[in-house]
Amino acid sequence: MASPKLTLLSEDEKRRVHTTALELLQEVGLQIQEDEALEVLAGDGARVDRATRRVRFPAELVERALKAAPSQFTLYGRDTKSGVSLRPGSVYYTTNGYATQLYDPGRRARRAISQQDLAWLTRIADAMEQIELYSVLATPHDAPAETNDRYQAAITLIHTRKHFWNTAYGKDGVQDAVRMAAAVRGSRESLRRFPLFTLDLTTLSPMTIDKRQASTMIEGARQGLPIGLSPGPIGGATGPVTLAGCLAQATAEVLGAITLVQTVHPGTPVIFTQYTRTMDMATGSVTMGGPEFSLLRAATAEMALHYGLPARGGAMITDSKAPDAQMGAEKMLGCVMASLSGLTILAGAGQADFINTVRPELLLIDNEIIGAVRHLLRGFEVDTETLAADVIARVGPGGNFLAEEHTARHYRQELWFPKLWDRKTWSVWESEGAKNVSRRAWERLQAMKLDVPPLDENVEKEIWEIVREADGRAA
Repeated sequence: MASPKLTLLSEDEKRRVHTTALELLQEVGLQIQEDEALEVLAGDGARVDRATRRVRFPAELVERALKAAPSQFTLYGRDTKSGVSLRPGSVYYTTNGYATQLYDPGRRARRAISQQDLAWLTRIADAMEQIELYSVLATPHDAPAETNDRYQAAITLIHTRKHFWNTAYGKDGVQDAVRMAAAVRGSRESLRRFPLFTLDLTTLSPMTIDKRQASTMIEGARQGLPIGLSPGPIGGATGPVTLAGCLAQATAEVLGAITLVQTVHPGTPVIFTQYTRTMDMATGSVTMGGPEFSLLRAATAEMALHYGLPARGGAMITDSKAPDAQMGAEKMLGCVMASLSGLTILAGAGQADFINTVRPELLLIDNEIIGAVRHLLRGFEVDTETLAADVIARVGPGGNFLAEEHTARHYRQELWFPKLWDRKTWSVWESEGAKNVSRRAWERLQAMKLDVPPLDENVEKEIWEIVREADGRAA
């Protein structure tokens, strides 16, 4: 099989990144602003300075944690009969999380995202066949800030069948999310066997884990949840401007977080994640659509493969605001680079404007991009049948292959059939309104039936009762 693959780092370069990360953890350490994390790590051999909350990790402690982390595991949506098997080298696609703005193509205006908007967007993502996993797309403005994570989880549980990623606000947030998911699954035991959601957590660059994130990591591990651990240093701001330095710092941060999680509960499923990015020195903005971002996603994939862990990162992210040439180029560049590198989960579908804004029509456009890239990843078979020398000889000079049985036998597998891209002649395209891809996507979206089977009425009631309880505690 002729299949494309991208290799960025040599084995020696991966070892040097790893060695540097270990040195950073051992000599510099992480500042962890959570007392229980300090106690847990001190009890397992870390050097803890409680006055400064600085934790220095011996290399053997980190290596032990890496050995404890499973190299593959399966994530499930509502259906427990099939799931998404995460293993190094497999490639899946998802949305990205926590935008605050929605661009409404009908009104041609941007607004703050509401709970109703999030429910609608979640149903759209559920309908996209190329998107296997769902990261909660937005943080609704009309939910309380202290319990927004519960609203995100509740809305998502009700409006998608897919496994989803969501953050949680501390120990209580994890426990509430587990109660909601267990209500859908039927029991906590079933939820452990068939995880319905992944905790999406971050470090604070440079070299810090704040109190809420650390407590959430600890409780998530105790609950047996899969955890995505994601540093996001900004090259030139919260990380070195050199891509290698930014990669080394991010690797140190994620290895430190993995060590905390595995110390609490060895065997906790973790996803090696990095949102390393850079600062645009001309504008002062964070750029996530340029070639540097794509290179760092490839490096993330290769470092995760080096550790034998599944990986995740933003790969369809764009700095552009509109579905224009810049957006198409940035999304395709990121998607192709990360896919060819073997990044396990590629995030970013549906979002623009540095992941601050969701454009609903982009979910359809990105679904199409993913379909094209999947076809590219397949490559093509080279054997006697596909080389088709006998067919070429039979047709001969000046002939035509359209009526050949060989064509009928192979064209569905060999050729990619777009659902959204335009391949019509100019005259037909013009007669149908000369619509660009954004308009075609929006019109198709408006005609779609977004059918997600409802949860049992009592289960949905229980979910919202848990949300209201959290609101009451926060009041």
